[in-house]
Amino acid sequence: MTFLKQMTFAQGMIIVCLLGSLALSPLLYGNYKAIGELTAAVAEGGELSKLVARIQSNSLLYSQLYEQKSGEALQGQGRTTEYLLAIAGDDNVDLGRINLPRPQVNESGGGIVDETFTIKPDDPTRAFDRVNIGNFLFTVENKTRRLRVTQFSMDALNATGKQKVRPEDLPSDKWTFSCRVTSRSRPASD
Repeated sequence: MTFLKQMTFAQGMIIVCLLGSLALSPLLYGNYKAIGELTAAVAEGGELSKLVARIQSNSLLYSQLYEQKSGEALQGQGRTTEYLLAIAGDDNVDLGRINLPRPQVNESGGGIVDETFTIKPDDPTRAFDRVNIGNFLFTVENKTRRLRVTQFSMDALNATGKQKVRPEDLPSDKWTFSCRVTSRSRPASD
């Protein structure tokens, strides 16, 4: 006790600081380890830099997919009929009215739904130039990735407009056609 009575204020502060530093040393060591782990994670080739690189690549992929989707002319599955009718009436195609009965729907394994549309002109004797038919088929497949022409047939008309062309007749460049267009997609989630 005499030691405490003879101790000055400065000596008391030194002893209190020594005891405080001993009590706080585990906390200091824990912070030192945490700083070392964070420094290693942030360093080149660390966990954080790998995570940032993965986030950047995923964001670029998302941007590319979003641009593809927004450039897609066919947005919804229920709009396929309107899409095909709009292409038939396009200035470069100029097919006019086409006959689009209800599509045949086939569901395959994995939840894939195929809708098959049979496309014919409203008037079966109406003739078209090859360029109009070709533009229609090209535009159907070019503006969307979901639709593909899966079957196509065309018949030549003779000079009098009849479909039966004899081998000795020279056909005019007028044609009738029919085709099937298939839309493959996954069903909309509920």
